[in-house]
Amino acid sequence: MGISIFKNNNSLKEPLDISSTYNLWELLRARYDSIESTQMLRNFVHDRELDILLGMFLKHFQTQTEQLEKEAKNFKIKVPARPVIDIKTSTRVDEITDKFIYKRVYADMLAEMLSLNSAVRTTLTNDRLRSTFKTYLLSHVSDFELLYKFGKLKGWQEVAPSYKTTKPAEKELISTSEAYHIWRNISDRYIQSQLTEFFMGFVHDLDFKAILNAGAKVLSKQIKLMESKALKFEVQLPERPPSSLTTPIDPENLEDRFMYHIIFKGIDDSIDLHLRAVIATLRNDPLRKIFLDLFNEEFNIHDKFIKYGKMKGWALVPPIYVEPN
Repeated sequence: MGISIFKNNNSLKEPLDISSTYNLWELLRARYDSIESTQMLRNFVHDRELDILLGMFLKHFQTQTEQLEKEAKNFKIKVPARPVIDIKTSTRVDEITDKFIYKRVYADMLAEMLSLNSAVRTTLTNDRLRSTFKTYLLSHVSDFELLYKFGKLKGWQEVAPSYKTTKPAEKELISTSEAYHIWRNISDRYIQSQLTEFFMGFVHDLDFKAILNAGAKVLSKQIKLMESKALKFEVQLPERPPSSLTTPIDPENLEDRFMYHIIFKGIDDSIDLHLRAVIATLRNDPLRKIFLDLFNEEFNIHDKFIKYGKMKGWALVPPIYVEPN
């Protein structure tokens, strides 16, 4: 009987790095905390609509928890202690108002959204697991949107001071935080656009050059969109980069791998910037939708850039997690 070349071949297992391992453990721990907290708070809810909303969130948490537990078992990762099945109490505390409950849930949802965002961005080795985390994040963002709109409807949501201009307005169109994120988004896009154009004069790999060219078009489209919003709301525009660049440097001094990492860092930072813009945009819903669209677009670019970098052997990948025997 011949010996199979596949016997005990660990390379057939799905790869998992140490960052992804921590992300899996941390997301499971956070979901356990959310389940326990939501179960407790539902005992004190008076508003039926809020109770229904929390019940829906709870189902999403529980479904994702079951999936995360299976992933942890598959990769032989130690899991956090599970919470009790449910928490019930007949005690009524008048001081625990629905507005207070809303604010506690909002804070928890916000913290988990940032944690999920980080998990997707730092899960680099296993594309399937990163895709799973991304699905959780987008679902969570959708739930967060529902919660925010519900709180706004109830008058429970606090909004930053309005952005004032010399031009009289019938209503307050944007807040100071929203004005800042318009300005910040344009500033970052100007820098990324200039950097991309600079690198295109040095790229050796034709595929990479085509990717940078496509990225430059996306940046140009986004810049025009945000510039139009800045002009509409009278937000001061930052200084534009020069229309063209001269590069009197030997192209051999810049490697494609180095340029890839610089561009990837910019994409990674943009995801975080867009998400924080979504979180901070509480007065103007159409503007919030624009920031949310930018966030989704950047995430798709981020995913493709990771896969391309791994194909080229350029991507930085954390050490592989060694499963216990």
